[in-house]
Amino acid sequence: MQSKLATLLFATLTAGSCVLAGASPASATTHYGKGKRISSEIGWQNAGVYVEPGDMVRIHYVSGRWTVDYREFPYVSSAGYPRHIDRRIYQPCKILSRHPHGSMIARINNDHYRVGGSALIEARQAGFLQLRINDADGCLRDNDGSVRVKISVADH
Repeated sequence: MQSKLATLLFATLTAGSCVLAGASPASATTHYGKGKRISSEIGWQNAGVYVEPGDMVRIHYVSGRWTVDYREFPYVSSAGYPRHIDRRIYQPCKILSRHPHGSMIARINNDHYRVGGSALIEARQAGFLQLRINDADGCLRDNDGSVRVKISVADH
């Protein structure tokens, strides 16, 4: 009984926080074609899309350019830097070390994903989709630019 009450309380609080944040679990499938601008100068940014486990999230780069250092490196799309440039950038600044600096990455709670120019992600957890550039918080001060993406969700 106590665990059912805890689950009910958690579900109520989660639904309430979703409403406060401008989205709800029930509206996840209504976000077809949602456009979002992602800045290179800010850490994790809420995409305004709530997903459930098993939902298929498609993220597609539309336009824009950004850089991890406007003084030293060129502006790139959300695919990030080619290997020969990536190797010249301070490697501890990467959040996902196996993927290029400047590439777009996503997370849903504690699950991280590489987006790059395009991705189809199967959500493993319920939560809000967040996006950012693959550049750690302490390394954002020299970033510039933004990209625009289109996000769509198909429920399971």
